[in-house]
Amino acid sequence: MGPYILAVLLALAAVLVVALVIAAVHAMRIKAPANTREPADRATPEETQKYAETLAAMVQIPTVSRRGENDLTEFRRLQAVMREKFPHVFEKMELTDLDGNLLLRLPGKDPNRNGILLMGHQDVVPADGKDWKHDPFSGLIEDDVVFGRGAMDCKCTVMAEFQAMEELLAEGFEPPCDVYLSSSVNEEISGGGVQKAVAYLKEKGIRLDLCMDEGGAIMNGMLPGMPVWAAAVGVQEKGYVDVKIKAKGNGGHSSTPPKNTPIARLSAFVTEVEKKRPFKAAFSPTVQAMFEGAAAYMTFPMRLLLGNLWLFGPLIKFLMPKVSSYAQAFLSTTFCFTMSGGSTAANVIPDEAYVVCNLRPSEHQNAEESIKVLKKYADKYDLECEVIIARNASNCAKLDGEEFAYLKQCVDECYPDAGALPYLMAGGTDCRQFEAVCDSCLRFCPIKMTQEQLAAMHAANETIGVPELAASVKFYKHFVKNHK
Repeated sequence: MGPYILAVLLALAAVLVVALVIAAVHAMRIKAPANTREPADRATPEETQKYAETLAAMVQIPTVSRRGENDLTEFRRLQAVMREKFPHVFEKMELTDLDGNLLLRLPGKDPNRNGILLMGHQDVVPADGKDWKHDPFSGLIEDDVVFGRGAMDCKCTVMAEFQAMEELLAEGFEPPCDVYLSSSVNEEISGGGVQKAVAYLKEKGIRLDLCMDEGGAIMNGMLPGMPVWAAAVGVQEKGYVDVKIKAKGNGGHSSTPPKNTPIARLSAFVTEVEKKRPFKAAFSPTVQAMFEGAAAYMTFPMRLLLGNLWLFGPLIKFLMPKVSSYAQAFLSTTFCFTMSGGSTAANVIPDEAYVVCNLRPSEHQNAEESIKVLKKYADKYDLECEVIIARNASNCAKLDGEEFAYLKQCVDECYPDAGALPYLMAGGTDCRQFEAVCDSCLRFCPIKMTQEQLAAMHAANETIGVPELAASVKFYKHFVKNHK
């Protein structure tokens, strides 16, 4: 080895050591200080029981939304229960009923200011399956949880928002700006109910400073190496795409099969895409802000990595998708083959077969670009692509804006043991529709949820904690009361 090469290697080693020292010092400095304050408000035992019973009564109404159906009978029953439980809300707030989708307004003191809006949805997914421990619409209160379909997704949100406004109105509260409550009847099937509320606001020329919907929650172990509670505030949603990939052939009898039948070509295509996972990994501004914010609450090894993306970013992009599908969703467009079809008889080669691929496009590789990636592989196997639906990622709420800062402040005051972090949502919510009238669309359910509770969303044995429900009511009350 020549002296010149040795000098270069020593210089590179020195640069690496300096970089590692800088990264380690930075990791030690960004550790979040402990927040030892008490929550801003706590529910009494009597209030806690009352809240649980109110949610239970709402869960007992099976407001299941199904595509192709628009029967509002159960929703009207639910709304009757809500009128009974929240009399001040329905007496003192202006109600606009948009085919069962409710929009209520409490006028503010300053009519020239933009309003704020809290939202959720009345509908739930079906409670199919045999794994339920109890009747899914029992609303059973047992072992300090409310049990049943919709307890978490998302009647707890609707109940807590309405209850918070009910208590404020009973106290004579007058907000500085208009306060809206919105609840739709077909969010679970993307039925467009909330779009009627948006259209109504647009027609009236109404702008909002803030819209807050379900979305992220307060979770323990949100990311590996994060042993504390974290309030994940959804500031952006990934896009949504359904593509039907079709293979055509001559069909025929299965006793004399040709090569490269439609199903064989589709199988080869699916296998290659699954193996290569061809979508680009990158740190979007939202994900970068999420990781950098999370680093302060992590153990030192993860704090070192995520707190220094300038140094370890390439390593994280390489490793994270390999060890966690959850992490992969943050870094790239994800895809999943969800439906398929072909011949209707076991001994007939189909003249056409298909698979459907569901993609969730990332901000850095939008719907059009993600579809192009898929089409490149489809062309290789002489397949056709039919785009069924496609939309890009939503806008990102302003991370340096007043509304996001205020929400973080309220989390700090009401949940001192949980740090608030920006969060990229892989799934979709109604919240994105309000981007037409609002620049700060946030997705956050202020309820502590265990990993088991989160896993029960759209599955069997859905529950929400009774104390956690009570804390969420007090959060919404604090949030609305102190919004300036």
